[in-house]
Amino acid sequence: MTAPPISVDDLRHCLSDAARSFWAKSGDDRARETGDEPWLALPQHMLDSYGVARHLWVHWAPFSVRSRISAALEMPDEDAGTVVAWLAGVHDIGKAVLSFQGQLQPRPGFENFLQRLQDAGLPIQMPWVERNGPAVQHALASRVLVRDWLIREGLPSRTGRIADRLSEIVDAHHGAPSREGRRTRADLVIQTYDGAWAATHQELLDFVADLSGIRGVLPRLRERRRKPLNASGQSLITGLVIMADWIASNADHFPLTIDGLAGERAEACMADFELTRPWRATPPGSHDEALDEHLRDRFRWPASHRARPVQRAAAQAAAALRGSGLLIIEAPTGEGKTEAALTAAEILGASCGAGGIMVAAPTMATADGLFRRVLDWARRAGGDEATSLFLAHSKNMLNRDYRDLTPREVGIDEDSTTAQPDGAVIASQWLSGRKKGILANVTVGTVDQVLIMALQAKHSMLRHLGLAGKVIVIDEVHAYDTYMSEYLATALRWLSRYRVPVVLLSATLPVAQKTLLVEAYRSELSHEPLDELSTEYPLITSVSAQGVHETVVPQRSSDLEASLSTIDDGLTALADRLQQETTDGGCVLIICNTVHRAQDVYRYLEDVFPGDVELHHAAFLASERARKETTLREVLGPQARRGDGRPHRRFVVATQVAEQSLDIDVDLLVTDIAPMDLLIQRIGRLHRHERPADDRPRNLQHPQVLIRGIISPETPEFDGGALAVYGEEMLLATLAALQDGPLEHGFTRPDDIAALVHRTYSDAPPIPADWSDAWDAAVRTAHEERDSARKRSGTYRIPPPAAAASLDSLFAYQRESIDTAAGEEKGFAQVRDSDPTVEVIPILAMDGGWYRPLVGGAGTDLNPDLEPPRRVALDLAAATVRLPSRFTRCDPHLEEVLDQLEPLTPRGWQQSTWLKGQLALPLDAQHRITVRGRILAYDAALGLHEVEGDE
Repeated sequence: MTAPPISVDDLRHCLSDAARSFWAKSGDDRARETGDEPWLALPQHMLDSYGVARHLWVHWAPFSVRSRISAALEMPDEDAGTVVAWLAGVHDIGKAVLSFQGQLQPRPGFENFLQRLQDAGLPIQMPWVERNGPAVQHALASRVLVRDWLIREGLPSRTGRIADRLSEIVDAHHGAPSREGRRTRADLVIQTYDGAWAATHQELLDFVADLSGIRGVLPRLRERRRKPLNASGQSLITGLVIMADWIASNADHFPLTIDGLAGERAEACMADFELTRPWRATPPGSHDEALDEHLRDRFRWPASHRARPVQRAAAQAAAALRGSGLLIIEAPTGEGKTEAALTAAEILGASCGAGGIMVAAPTMATADGLFRRVLDWARRAGGDEATSLFLAHSKNMLNRDYRDLTPREVGIDEDSTTAQPDGAVIASQWLSGRKKGILANVTVGTVDQVLIMALQAKHSMLRHLGLAGKVIVIDEVHAYDTYMSEYLATALRWLSRYRVPVVLLSATLPVAQKTLLVEAYRSELSHEPLDELSTEYPLITSVSAQGVHETVVPQRSSDLEASLSTIDDGLTALADRLQQETTDGGCVLIICNTVHRAQDVYRYLEDVFPGDVELHHAAFLASERARKETTLREVLGPQARRGDGRPHRRFVVATQVAEQSLDIDVDLLVTDIAPMDLLIQRIGRLHRHERPADDRPRNLQHPQVLIRGIISPETPEFDGGALAVYGEEMLLATLAALQDGPLEHGFTRPDDIAALVHRTYSDAPPIPADWSDAWDAAVRTAHEERDSARKRSGTYRIPPPAAAASLDSLFAYQRESIDTAAGEEKGFAQVRDSDPTVEVIPILAMDGGWYRPLVGGAGTDLNPDLEPPRRVALDLAAATVRLPSRFTRCDPHLEEVLDQLEPLTPRGWQQSTWLKGQLALPLDAQHRITVRGRILAYDAALGLHEVEGDE
C-alpha cells in the first residue's frame, strides 16, 4: 500500500481547473469577515481521506479486523487495504453535484464558490429533475457515481453484486444508507450530468484510482465466486471509511487553505492524533509455573501465590481454542473469575490477532468497580507501546481514575497533543466519546455497549468495527433478563461472524440461559444439533468450530455453611429479630427488592436503633451514592476489624445495589425473596472474608440468612414489590427449591450452588401439589410475558448475520433520534426492558431565579443565565438521580415531566461541557417539589422519595 507523495504542484498540474474548482469544506463567516477565504478543494479532501485510510489499515487496524475484511473481499491483506483506502478516497465524490456545490450561494460572501465552477467551464444551471424535488444528498450521489464507475471498469452490475455492495459503503458514510425510495431519483439526477460535468466526475474518480492502484485489484473483484459482499463485511469497511472521513475532516489538524489545496499530508497530520497501535497480547507459557508467574506479574500477587483451579482451567481452555471462540466460566464468588478472564483474553487475543479488549459489566457502578482493576492490568499487559483506554458510560468524566489517565482533562482540552511515553495507558482525546470510544484498545463499560451492537442505530458500523477487533469479556452474565438476553444472543451471533473471542462470566448461570448463548455463538460455526449442556459446577465451557467442550473444575473446600429461615414480613417482627440477634452487636445487611420498601425499612429501624442504620439505593445522588459505597467498603471490607474500623453494630439497608460487585462482609443477612441465583449472589456478602473468631459477635458466629417478603408460605403469596420485579413463577420455583433443601438442611457454598440453580430453573421444579393451581397460572403468565418480551426486543434489533444481505437490512427503521447524546440514552433504553426514566440534577431554588447546588458549591448563589464555574459544574454533573419510573412510565407522563422541568433548568447549563442537555429538579427550602401533582423530596438519609400523608 505504498503511493508516491502528491505535492501541491502535482495536484495543480495533474487535475483540470474544473476538478480543482469543487469545494468540500468551507470556512466560516468570521474568517471571511477578516478577508481570508479558507476552503478545502474536493480533490484535497479525497487525497486526505485516502491517506488517512491507508494509515489506519497499516498502523491502526488489528490483524483480526483486516483478516475479516480480506476474507469478505476474497483477496490478500494488501489488496483489501487498497480497496478500503480507495473507498475512503472516493466517498465524497457526490459533493461534485450542484445540490451540494450551490448550497452556500445564499450566504453573503460565498458567491464565488459557484463562480469558480462557471469559470472552469462547468454549467451551473441546476437540471430540472434535480431542481424540482428533495435535494440529492451527496452520500447518495456518491453511491451512484461510484457504482457507475465500477460498472465502466467491468464489475458485475446486476443488483446485489460487488459494484452495488461497494457503492453502498460510500452511501452509508454518514452513519446509515440512503432511503431506498430516493435512489431511483438519484440515478435520474446523475444521468443529467453529461459533458464537462461527467468528464470531471470521471477525472476525479480516475485520480483516486491512479493514486490507490485500485485497477490492479479490480480483477480479483470481478472473479468473486462466493456469496456477495454482505452486511458484516460492509460494516467493517464502512466503519474504517467513517473513521477516515472524520479524521480528515478535522480542520484543526487538516486545516483549510486559501486556495483549497495542501498536497499529500495525511501521514504528517496523523501524528497529531493519539491513535495507538493495536494491543499486542503477551500470553503466559504453556506450563503451570509460567501461568503462576504471569498471574503474579499481571495482578501483583505475592511470590507464593499460585493459579487457582478455575484460572488454570480457563487458561488451558483458551489455549485449546487456538483463536476465536466462546468461553463460559462458571464459578462461585471469590474464585478469581476476573483474573481468569483477563488471562484468557491475552491467550485468545494473541492467537486471533485481536487489537484490544472490552470488559462489560451490568451497571455503571459495577463498570466503575472493574475500571481500576482493568487499568492496573492494562498497564502491565500493554507491552512497550502506549495503550488507549476508554471508560464507556455516560458518567465516565466523573470517574477520577479515568480523568487522571492523562495530564489534560479527557474531553475538554480539544487541542492538546501531549506526547505519552511508550508503555503508558492513555485516554486518547480522539478515541473517546459516545461513538469513538469503543475504538480504543481497552474499553471498560456497561453491557449496553455490547448489546447496542444488535440495535438499529446510526453509525453502528463504528461499534461493529470497535468490537470486531477485540476480545469481549462480559461479567455477571446471569443478570440479564429475557429481553436483554435476546439482544445479547444477537450480538453473540455477530461477534461469532466476526470471529471475535468472547468470555462470559457467571457465578450462577441457569442451563437454559447458557444454552441460548451457546447456540447463538455457535450458529455461525456449526449447524449440528447441540447436545445437552452439563449442570456440573464449577465449569468451563468452550465453543468453537470444532464443537463444544466442557471442563469440570475441582471444587474448592466449602467456605460457608449457612442456615436459612423465613421470617414474618412485618417491620415489628424484623426489628424484634434484629434486636435479638445483635445483643452483642454485629453488622447486618438487609436487602429489599424496591427503593420504596428499603426506605420504609430504614425509617422504622432508625427509630428503633437510632444512629446505627444506613440506607443504600439508586435514588441517592450519584456522587452521594459513590461516597456512601466507598465508606461502606472501608468499614465492612477485609481490612477493618471490630474496634479498629469495623462498627460494633450497624444495620445496612440496601436494594440490589448490594447484590453484586460490592466487597463487603456482614455477620447476618436479611433478604427479600428473589430468584435463586440472585439469592445466592446476596449470600455472597455473608461471612465473605476470613476473620478471627472474636471479630464476630457470639450470636452471629454461625452464618444465618433470614428471608422476608413471603406473606403466606403455605399458600404462597409474596410482597407486591417482589412480584413486580421478578414475577410469581420464579419466586414460586425458588421457594419450592428452598423448602426442598436449604430451609431444612442449610446452604453450603460452593457445593449447593449448581443443584439449587438448576433445580429452580428446570422444567419441573419441586412444586408441592397444593401449589399446582398457583403454579400453573404463574407459568402461563410468565410464558406470555417472555413471548411479549421477545417480540418487543425484535422491534429495533438487527437481523442475525446470516439474514443480513446488505447494510440496508441493519437500518430498517433508521431511528434518527439515536444519533444524538440524548437519543443514545433512548437507544440504550431499547436494549433494556424497563420503563423510561428521566435523569435530573436536584438544585436549591433561591430568590430571584438564582440557585445553589444541593451538595458542594460552597453555598454560592448562581445566576441561571451564566455558565457555572468548572468546579461547581463538576459537582452538579456528579449529583444526578433518576426520577421514580412511576412518574414517567408512559409517554404522556414523560412529556408532562419534561415540559415542567425544561423551563426550570438554568439556561447557562447549555454553555457547560459537563451540564449541556441535563435537566434540573429545583427544590424549595424544604427540599421539595411537586411533579405531576405528587410531592417529591430529597434528604441525605432517604434520598429521593415521594412524600406521603403528613410526612
